[in-house]
Amino acid sequence: MNLTNFLRTGVYLKLKVGLKEKKIYSTLKKNLSKKYYYNKLNKNEGFSYFYDALEIMVINSKIYSLQFDPARNPVTLLNDITVSPKTSFELIIKYLDIADIKWTFYQKYCYSRELTIKTEGNIFIGCVYDKGDYRLSKFQIFDEYM
Repeated sequence: MNLTNFLRTGVYLKLKVGLKEKKIYSTLKKNLSKKYYYNKLNKNEGFSYFYDALEIMVINSKIYSLQFDPARNPVTLLNDITVSPKTSFELIIKYLDIADIKWTFYQKYCYSRELTIKTEGNIFIGCVYDKGDYRLSKFQIFDEYM
């Protein structure tokens, strides 16, 4: 799962935040996991599908979030560089610079032991301080206003 273009555009396999739920089925066909509801007693609160390292969150029949968890499955950048939770914050920034992907620190989500940067594709990259270094925790885009 190469995320280079996702970090630039916010689109992965033609999926993006705000699209109708049915776009998931036409894009991924039968490769989806079952639905994982956030609240089994109130299924209207939304659910997630999983596709390798990708979590697709659906709320109100629309894609609310696309999130990649490198702990679930490593992902790649720049075609062949494997990124895992052990990848340091410094390396992530280096890879973004090499790929010429613009980014900034995103203060709103920098708190406690977590740093967040936002790419030009509105992707949030979370890094958590652990054992003397910042390590990668997620790549995520979501609808803040939904």
